[in-house]
Amino acid sequence: MEKNIQSMWWKMNIIDNDFLKEKRSELHSKFSIFSDAFLSEYKASEKKVCMWEYSLGISRDVIPYERLVPSIIQTNGKILKKPTKSNFESKNLVSYGLDDNGNVILSKKKYDKDVEKYGENIRIVEGKDGRTFILNGRIYISSPEKNKLLSLCYSYEEEGSVYYISITPPNDWFVRVDSVSDGKIKKSSMFATSWFKQIDYDFIYDNSDYLSKIMIGDVVHWERKL
Repeated sequence: MEKNIQSMWWKMNIIDNDFLKEKRSELHSKFSIFSDAFLSEYKASEKKVCMWEYSLGISRDVIPYERLVPSIIQTNGKILKKPTKSNFESKNLVSYGLDDNGNVILSKKKYDKDVEKYGENIRIVEGKDGRTFILNGRIYISSPEKNKLLSLCYSYEEEGSVYYISITPPNDWFVRVDSVSDGKIKKSSMFATSWFKQIDYDFIYDNSDYLSKIMIGDVVHWERKL
């Protein structure tokens, strides 16, 4: 029965799906609430961090494989085992706050070395009532009146699929739906308002269950280097 459900699911048209339209509408109604509480949510998230990890460049995913789909980040960040003073001053520094299970619940990325002037890009992963919200915005600690929530993502799991529904007011949105089996993503469908069509990815694993390639139809989107 589960296979039939998933087979039907992957024929879904994300663009015209009424259920997803309803969820995006609900996010719009919640956006101002999260926006007003953005700084307090950030401070609360900092208090939940059990361990910090630092890197020069992006080295971790908040959403699974987001460095590979929809776009490939060509350069992986360098994880800093013992960050130095110059590392902390670098404009390329990315800070990851981890929970007690090692999951990212907070990320901070500089726009420039001068954090007071340019602020930081903040992503907060927050669980509420069995659901997950991902807040993405800009924080100016020394000038809180300039703080701005840029996008709000709602994520949840249902019947073997994981949904990521994101809005960037006033009109932009992005939806990703992963088909998951045995703890691994098998397929992923995505659409964003700046795209002209939906993109469907197939995740291919080797005999050791490591991701070996990602396909778009017959085209190799990404392949692991041996």
